[in-house]
Amino acid sequence: MIPLVLFGTLIDDILPCPLKLRLPDKGWKNLKKVEKYRQKDYNRNAMKNTKTDIYQVNDSFFHKIFDTPENARDFMERVLPVGLKKQLDLSKIEIEDTKYVSNKFEKGFSDIVVKTSLKTKKGKKKLVDIYFIIEHKTEGRSEIFIQVLKYMVFEWEKDYNNNSPPRIIIPVVFYHGADEWKIPRSFAGQFDVDDEVKRFLLDYRYVLFDTNIWDFRDESNKQLKKNVYLFTSLVLMKAAYKNDWEAIYEIFNFWYDRGVVDENKEIVLYFMTYIYNTHEISRDKLKKMLDESKIDGGEIMQTLAQQMKEEFKEEFMETLGPQLKEEKARETD
Repeated sequence: MIPLVLFGTLIDDILPCPLKLRLPDKGWKNLKKVEKYRQKDYNRNAMKNTKTDIYQVNDSFFHKIFDTPENARDFMERVLPVGLKKQLDLSKIEIEDTKYVSNKFEKGFSDIVVKTSLKTKKGKKKLVDIYFIIEHKTEGRSEIFIQVLKYMVFEWEKDYNNNSPPRIIIPVVFYHGADEWKIPRSFAGQFDVDDEVKRFLLDYRYVLFDTNIWDFRDESNKQLKKNVYLFTSLVLMKAAYKNDWEAIYEIFNFWYDRGVVDENKEIVLYFMTYIYNTHEISRDKLKKMLDESKIDGGEIMQTLAQQMKEEFKEEFMETLGPQLKEEKARETD
């Protein structure tokens, strides 16, 4: 997805004059709309992405980071309860594609599954699924219980069909919305009944990682900071719904201290694109923030603009290319 703040400049660079003149009416309307955005300073109300776009941005970002076993392992080391971690063999994990389950999900949820096992004295493996579900909306929803339950039933049904014992499934909820998390920590907690009734109800608990209450400046994150890309991702997701510029500044300084920009410019550009898509910011302001953090903002923003320009070319020609061909064909007839 290309930030609209760059559209006007990209159009000028991409379209030669003869091509602009052949644009159909619909194409010109789109370009005029883009040009109107260009004339204004970045305004979130006029230029913000739709909710669906934001969910897609966060979903893509979440999978980009957590589909890497090293990142998933380091995250679990940070968030899982100590007693639970001691019983899990996190030295051997696999990330499983969950699209077959995710396709049934409500919008605003994403998920991944980490396959591992319990440490047992007899040496017999007990399979464990650490089921991560991320809530992308700005407030928590009780529907998350149903999404987790769907996964449990889906997997247990496969186990029974294969004459296998049901696997152990541990849900982990990742929440980075703006509002306070108010959902009960157990399935049975949704029901307003006394304990005599509640003990007969279906129940399970989940581990919650809530970025609202996570203090990334705390000393307890010392080990986590060794994984620069995971730590950066968590802070950026924490800041995403709050326009927390202080956190962004600290991340830029963190990059400078760790030499990240020189080490891996590709991932830095990916992070910069995420910041662009989730915050109210102009290109000039972003460059200034980088410069103040002793990072060459001009070089990064130039590379970012060029990258987006290439993506925009593809999107533009995919959308308007067929119409332009039709117009050209009519002219030759």
